[in-house]
Amino acid sequence: MKSKHAKSRVAASIAAIALTTQVFAADDLLKPAPTPAPSAGPTVSAAQQFCGEPSGKAEELINRYSNQKGLTEIYKSIDYVAYADDPKNPAVVYTFTLKGQAAHPAAVCRRQVKEGDAIVIKMEIVCDGAQEGCKTLRNDFNVLTAQMQTEVDNRIKAGGK
Repeated sequence: MKSKHAKSRVAASIAAIALTTQVFAADDLLKPAPTPAPSAGPTVSAAQQFCGEPSGKAEELINRYSNQKGLTEIYKSIDYVAYADDPKNPAVVYTFTLKGQAAHPAAVCRRQVKEGDAIVIKMEIVCDGAQEGCKTLRNDFNVLTAQMQTEVDNRIKAGGK
């Protein structure tokens, strides 16, 4: 009998804990504030915006921007194709992987953004390919973006003299 009574008390305790947890989980006062997305580097989860527009799957972005009026193809290799709003002085560059590239499908957006007195190159990546391929792609484009930023900084300095 003791064992049956003990099991009933345990079951009642578990039910009470479950009910209490449900009540507290619904209580907005006890929920922590949402944590903002990290800004240290591009990630798939952080890429809710793609060049200031709604994001999506990489294939959707490739289709959307590859056929967008006002963009010109500025580069093509066996791995990538890139489009820009202005081939000579682009404010935005979209780069997409092609089939066979290790990170495919992936879409990269790099654009110039004015922050105070500075012009900063912002980059967003949506990579739906293999994890290792996406990691390599991110590293490669971080280097390219740093080079673009240096070029922009040098043009600004040269224009200011």
